[in-house]
This record gives sequence, structure tokens and C-alpha cells, in this order.
Amino acid sequence: MIITLTMNPSIDYLYNMDSLKLGSQNRSENPVRMIGGKGLNAARTSAILGSKVNTYGALAGINGEILKKLTQNEKFSMDFIELNVGETRNALTIMHDGGTQTEIVEEGPHINQKVEKKILNDILRACRENINVTSICLSGSVNSKNQHLYKEYIEKISNEFPDIKILVDISREQLKSVLLGNKKPYFIKPNIHEFSEIINIECIDKKDVIYQLKKQTIFDGIDLILISCGEKGAIVKYNGDIYDLVVPSISLVNPTGSGDATVGGAAFAIDNQMKIEDVLRYSMACGVANAMEKAVGFVTVSNVDEIREQVEIKKIRRLSPI
Repeated sequence: MIITLTMNPSIDYLYNMDSLKLGSQNRSENPVRMIGGKGLNAARTSAILGSKVNTYGALAGINGEILKKLTQNEKFSMDFIELNVGETRNALTIMHDGGTQTEIVEEGPHINQKVEKKILNDILRACRENINVTSICLSGSVNSKNQHLYKEYIEKISNEFPDIKILVDISREQLKSVLLGNKKPYFIKPNIHEFSEIINIECIDKKDVIYQLKKQTIFDGIDLILISCGEKGAIVKYNGDIYDLVVPSISLVNPTGSGDATVGGAAFAIDNQMKIEDVLRYSMACGVANAMEKAVGFVTVSNVDEIREQVEIKKIRRLSPI
């Protein structure tokens, strides 16, 4: 079983327009509307592939009620705290002008210390009650004053359940805090821009990423690091080995949620105790399959199966000490 956490879920709206003109009225067909947030998107992908998934997080306001109704047709279970103040956020994606992607993402409700503790206790209780939990995905932003929230969650979960693999898909100060913590997650998935931000060195291409993975020590202790590079695929470090992943070309529909689907694919493969090559194939195939859909964090099993056979995995070499 997989557990995912979405501290700041959203209602996602996708608009497809021929062009977007700033300072003018823009007309569009009705948008595609789905629930969103990184952990929910990852949960959707894992559940579509066949894993049992329970999701945790917080909801607020009218949007929170709408989001609950939209989950009725989902394949995962949902156990969210309902906040008394604030409003679950909206997230707008506009695809326009030949594939240009413009996003407007709201801040979301504030999460206080009491809510943080309650959600953590809910997750720990679920792990105690279900010995089949294989992984926990901590994903996305959180509107909290606590810049060390995810680090604290990882420490508490790892201390009590050292065999459960923790997958992390976060960024900025929360990710930096995790990387500097005593307990490390099993998996992280920054994109090349987030990777550059972490090490404070701009990486332009895969060669830059490989060089910095050899040089940087901040990632020590993390078993699986996947740096996504868009249409170029990804660079992976797994237990000291480096892999170059190449994905097939597709007709792009909507890339929003592809990183989340990548995490969901990895979690599914881990849940089914697959070897590392299959974990990588599923993760990349799900990311690509999501980009072929209008919906966010959505894949079809047939597309995933077809794409994962086309993912090229090139083992480069083992990293040696500097």
C-alpha cells in the first residue's frame, strides 16, 4: 500500500487556447477541471496502475467541499483534515501559442502546528494499522511558517518505520532542510532547474548534472535521485551508479502533473517490489504518458505499458570519490 501526503491540494483548471493576449479579453472553451496537488496527482497515477493508495492532507472552505465531491470517482482513498479557516487553492494552467504553458497558482490555506501534528499522527496510525505500507510520498508545497516540516515528518516516520521508503517531491527551503537532516528520504525528484537551485550552480544539460552529482555531497545518504530534464528524459543516481534515461518523443498535450505522475509510477513499481530498472521505466513512462493527456496526473495503463518498453536506460559509470 502507498500513502501520499498533499498539504496544499488544489482544484486544477486547464485552458487550451490558440493564443493568450496580455491586457486583453481572452475567450476559451470550458476548462478541464480536476483535483490536484502533487501528492494527489501521484496517488491518482499509482492507483490507476493498480496500487492501493491512501491520501492525507488538509481541505478548507467551499473549494474544499468541491474537491471532496470530485474525489468520488477516484481510485484512491482520502482522509483529509477539514480546516475552519481559509480556502483550498485554485491552480490555473493555460496552454497557448503552440505549446506555451502559463500557470497561476494560489497560495492556499495556512497550516498551523496543531494541524501539522494531527496529519502526522494520522499517517503514523495508518502505518501501525497496516503492515503492507511500502512507501510514503511527501509531495508539494505547504503554506506553513515551519520551514522544517517535511524534515520533521521524515525523522518521525523513519524512526518508527525504518523499512518504509519515503519518496519526496518538494522544493526550495523545505527540500534544503530535508537534505541537511539526519534522516534521509529514499527518493527525491528535482527537475534540472530545482537541482541547480539546490546546489546554487546553473546546470544547462545532462552533462552538467552528471558532473555535479559526482561533486556534490549534499545528496549523500539518498538511495535514488532522479533529476528530470524535460523531453530529454532524466539523469538518475542509484546507490552510486549513474543512469541516463531517454524517453520517446510524443505529441505534447499538457505537461502539468508529469513530475507528479513520475513519482506515482516509481511508487507503484516500489510497491510491487520491482528491480531498479523497472522502477525507472515506470517512473519515466508515467511522466510521458501524463503529458499526452488533458487531465493532470492522469495516465492510461496501455500508454504506460507501451512507453516503458521504449525508455532507454544507459548505465554510465559508478561515481568515484573526488
